[in-house]
Amino acid sequence: MGGRREQGRQRLANYDLVKVTAIFMVVAVHMLNVVQLVQPGDLQAFWIHEVVRTFLLTSNGLFFMVSGRFLLEHYEGNIGRFYWKRIVKIGIPVLCASLFYFVYVYGRNGMGMDFWKRFLKDFLQSHIQGYFWFVYALAGFYLAVPFLAPMFKALKVREKQVLLGVTLVYFLVQNLYQIFGLEMVFTSYPFYSWIFYCVLGYLLDTIGLTRRQRWMLMGAGGIAFLVSAWEVCFWERENPAIHNYSVTMILITAAVYLALTEWGKKMPRSIGGGISILSGASFYLYLMHGLTQNLLAGWAGENARGWGTWLGLSAASFFLAAVLGGVLEALYAPVSSFLLKAGRRKQG
Repeated sequence: MGGRREQGRQRLANYDLVKVTAIFMVVAVHMLNVVQLVQPGDLQAFWIHEVVRTFLLTSNGLFFMVSGRFLLEHYEGNIGRFYWKRIVKIGIPVLCASLFYFVYVYGRNGMGMDFWKRFLKDFLQSHIQGYFWFVYALAGFYLAVPFLAPMFKALKVREKQVLLGVTLVYFLVQNLYQIFGLEMVFTSYPFYSWIFYCVLGYLLDTIGLTRRQRWMLMGAGGIAFLVSAWEVCFWERENPAIHNYSVTMILITAAVYLALTEWGKKMPRSIGGGISILSGASFYLYLMHGLTQNLLAGWAGENARGWGTWLGLSAASFFLAAVLGGVLEALYAPVSSFLLKAGRRKQG
């Protein structure tokens, strides 16, 4: 029994590693807006900036992958309870964080009726904190989980493999339409959105990949990264989907996901413990890193220049937000527990 528990913890540590890596990449890509890395006319520095940014933006797909991975596998079958848990665990913290940022920016001008009207309007449109778009996009997947989970569990391995292949081809066709400025007419495929990333982790983990196939996919991701780097640096055409719905970005993200989960199997227990702690606070870290970024940006001012400064400020923002996130998680935990228990009693 002890061996099974240890194996289970190590398995979860793999995905904690994905989650923590993704949130650090989010913090780092946002810090690119704070630190001066490209001097006017320095084309080489611009290329480096864009290549680094392209890699860091795999964090979006990684977040969706790790978010959807276990929801599809472990959906318990109670729709009302599932929705209520998402409201308590995700919806209420996002609402509170949005209110905090709104008061932080506009509260000094008073909090009358106009303030609350503007807050409601901006909250419903995700205009309060730009990076909250991820949560709004994920909400659509949450609505679909009770229906997608039984469907995916019923699929055979071969059917999952075909689904993955068909979807990649569809993304490629749509991307070609965008690149060549054609009117996109094949628009009814249900997985052409971020929802595909939400199911991608589950598919990769359940289609029976051999070790050789995993390495082949990671190699394909490496080649895709080189293609994307060439696009952002040298290609004269514009690829509107290069950072989200392009096949190259899907392959890069899948490769990072597979590499992290593979390395996580060999991760020392001491490192795994720290990763687990950071993972537990990662959602609140995500919500509050905008505050730590703004504080550090104000502190650094015009002296924020160079890649070393960027990396240092990214790490500082990450760990400050982790501490703040851990405190907020601890404070909200009893409230969350009470609301979840109340919901279970109401549902009988």
